[in-house]
This record gives sequence, C-alpha cells and structure tokens, in this order.
Amino acid sequence: MQNWNRPDPLTRDLIHLINARRHDHWDVDAALDTLAELVEQGREDEILTVLAALDEDMAEWLFDLLAEAASTTTGDEGAGALLTLALPLQANFGQPLRLTVDPVETAGLLRRYLRLPEGSQVVVEPKLLTDTTLERLTLQGVHAHVGSLFDGTRSRPLAARLHVPVEHTVYLVFGVREEDEPPVPQELGAEEQEGLLRGLRAQCEDLAAAPHLLEAPVYAAYALFDAKNSGGLQRLADETIAVWRELEPEARGRVMVHLHTQCGNGVYMPVWTDLLDPAGGEETGPLWTSPDVWVFTADLPIEWPGEVLTNRLLAEGCTRFENHIVETSEN
Repeated sequence: MQNWNRPDPLTRDLIHLINARRHDHWDVDAALDTLAELVEQGREDEILTVLAALDEDMAEWLFDLLAEAASTTTGDEGAGALLTLALPLQANFGQPLRLTVDPVETAGLLRRYLRLPEGSQVVVEPKLLTDTTLERLTLQGVHAHVGSLFDGTRSRPLAARLHVPVEHTVYLVFGVREEDEPPVPQELGAEEQEGLLRGLRAQCEDLAAAPHLLEAPVYAAYALFDAKNSGGLQRLADETIAVWRELEPEARGRVMVHLHTQCGNGVYMPVWTDLLDPAGGEETGPLWTSPDVWVFTADLPIEWPGEVLTNRLLAEGCTRFENHIVETSEN
C-alpha cells in the first residue's frame, strides 16, 4: 500500500469550510479563524492554490473571506482592520524616494475625512508604499504588522525600503480599531477627496493634485494583490519585449506574440506569452514561452491582462500579436 499522509488539522478545516459553504451551513467566525491562522503560519500559497481550482462564485467568496481574515485583528480593545488608500503619484517624483507622512497628523485627516467616530483608534504607517514595494510583501507580513501598529511595539516599518513604482500610484496603509465593526466608507465625496489629498500633499510633495483619483479605502489584501498584478504583468512585458528584440530583424518582423490568459474561474488565473514564427508552422511550436504570472482579476474584465500587455507591446514597436483567452473545461 502506497504511503500517504493525512492533511494537517488546518487543511482539514479549510476543506470542511469549503464543503460547508457549498451546502450553505458554514460559520463566518470559524471560517475567519481558519484562514487567519493559515495566513499567520505563512501558508497563503496553499489558499491561493485552492482558490485557483474553485469555480468563480466560490473563488470570489473565498478571496473576500481571505482579504477580511488577513486584514482584521480582534482583541480585548475591540475589532480592528488594516486598510489602504490608493493615492496618485507625481510623474516627476525624485530619487531616492521620499514618500512619508506624519502618522499623527495623517490619523487626524483620516478620522475627519473618512468621518470615523471620535473614539476610534487610527494608526498610520508613515511610508507611502509603491506597488513594487507591496508586491514583495506577503499577507502574513501584512497580517503580522497589524498587531504592531495597534500595540505600539513596532520596531521596524512594514517595508525596509521603497522600490521604484511601475505605475504612478502609492498606498497609504492604516489601521482602524473600535468596539464594533470599523466603519469603512463605500465611497468618498468630492469634499472628502479634496480635503484628504490637500492635507496629504502638504506633507508629501510627490503626491499629484488629482483628488478625483482617490477611491474609498480597501482591505490591505486587495491593494497587495493589485500591486502583484501590476508588477508581474509589467515584468512579463519587459521579458517578452527583451526576447523579441534579440531576434534577427527579418524574424522580428514576422514573429507573432501570443498573449495567453487561462480563465479557469476568472478570479485567480495564470497569464503567459510566447513567440511563434509562422514560417516554421504550428507543428514546430513556439520559439520561446514565458513563465506564468498569476493575477487576481475578480473585479476586472477577463480581457484586462491582455490589454495591459498589448499596450506595452505597441509602445515598444511590436505590432504582431494576438490575445488568447484559454477556456478550461474543468476547474
């Protein structure tokens, strides 16, 4: 008989959680506890592997739950959530990056313009994090950082250093704690957008004057995966363009770039590229195939990764490409 190992208790809890959800008798608190413990143990990749195998409805449900579990802490002082606010960055920001704000002053701005109750505790990460900086973090790291933000024992910032962004967006990371569920606005009005950005720009000149680009805060987990999306897709474009440019001019003129998106559930899926020379015929296969980049697209069109890559290819002078959305029969 072949040797095999039983799943550990947390894995079994995750399996039971998914089965209970399918039969509509799952418990929210138990689900959050299970996912939070998996995140704290650095096992988020296990959850994402499961997420990629689920159907769209189940995958969206699990990721929403994961985002909440990774962004929420509980304790004697009430519930708290780690949130992010995306801010527009100037096109001509300086080097080295000086993206910092005053945590006390910024906490006051957030309390005022997000209309938080006076009794709520607001703590702010002083560094404005770039997408490529966030991309290097894990949910475990963000989750662990929540406690240090609230208990005042933080010995080091969330990120040791900032990395140059690939898009002109930075993230303000902050936590809100109070006795009941922390109120997060569903949208920001024009007055709130203008006042919040004006106060932040007074502290950080590298922010752009574009209040209409401010959206309501989201869980830190969502910002982290948005950052991984943008960083991963831009590097995929860089690698594809670099390989294409190394071809002989004659081959470069006829080679087709295929952009592949495998929509198993349309939520968490791989994207990759390959270079195909029509002169060799399809039977010879591609000249080169990239590694997979996994993207989270639950709130984005299925065509979005292809559009990002297409725009980069066009900007670099490559005009022979096709987008392929690869359907999978089973998840």
